[in-house]
Amino acid sequence: MTAIKKYRILESKGLWIEKKETNPKEVIVSFGKSSIIIADDNAIPLDHWNFNSIVVMHKNLTRTTFGLGLDREEELIIHDAEMIEAITMICEQGKISKGPALKFSHLVKSLTLLLTILFVVSFPTILRLITLDIIKPRYETIFVRSLLEKENLVENICTKQNETKELENKIVREFGLETRIDISITKSSLLSPLILPGGLIVIPFNWFKQKESHKKFEKILKLALKSFEERLVFTRFLKEQKLHTLFAYILGFEANFDLIVENYYAPNDPKILDTETVLNISDEQWINITNSCLN
Repeated sequence: MTAIKKYRILESKGLWIEKKETNPKEVIVSFGKSSIIIADDNAIPLDHWNFNSIVVMHKNLTRTTFGLGLDREEELIIHDAEMIEAITMICEQGKISKGPALKFSHLVKSLTLLLTILFVVSFPTILRLITLDIIKPRYETIFVRSLLEKENLVENICTKQNETKELENKIVREFGLETRIDISITKSSLLSPLILPGGLIVIPFNWFKQKESHKKFEKILKLALKSFEERLVFTRFLKEQKLHTLFAYILGFEANFDLIVENYYAPNDPKILDTETVLNISDEQWINITNSCLN
């Protein structure tokens, strides 16, 4: 401390009371590295008081009495104004310098706790992002098709017409999708069309019987394209998986994925903000799609 250097050679007489029932003893008071030294007239140390433990017990215009706290009997009475100022200043600096160390340890503990909480909270997201990076868009279909076939989740798929295949290829070419589009028509009674991971769009045949089904079909396709481009559907699929399933897959072990079909129903008449994208479904393509299950 700067104050210690300033008062290093400062000495002063004082009265030291070792115990309450003893008479005050005249002593020489000086400064050490971290304490004041109380010595007799022959410079023999009688006691050392640590800067951080010294407190002011009594103070008036002519003298100041220092002590080591209410539970200690020792007292040191100083009349010299400069020594009083020096002891007071150094002891206060010692207490101030000790504070930040305590606060720093609290800060470290708080940061450690915060980082631990953040890691625990973000761990599921980290697993999903790693899995999403491993499974490229063109492989999404493999996961979904195997689950659909295994669980018989979508049955009675009608024979796909060539015009439907042409529409699928056209969409992939024009929009530069990394995964192919698969538009399937089913006789199964679904609540509404399904937009599944891997570019799969499953539409119930009866759905085409409603009014303005042509416009609604275009909206469904636009919604699907937006979802496929940003991998929103496959991200939802990964969110459905248990963490141990993702962890096992990342480590290269066999993992049992689940597909909850109810989570992939598209709105019957979705509101589309994208008014620029034009699909240009020809009349021939539309007729063949709507009649897929009549053959």
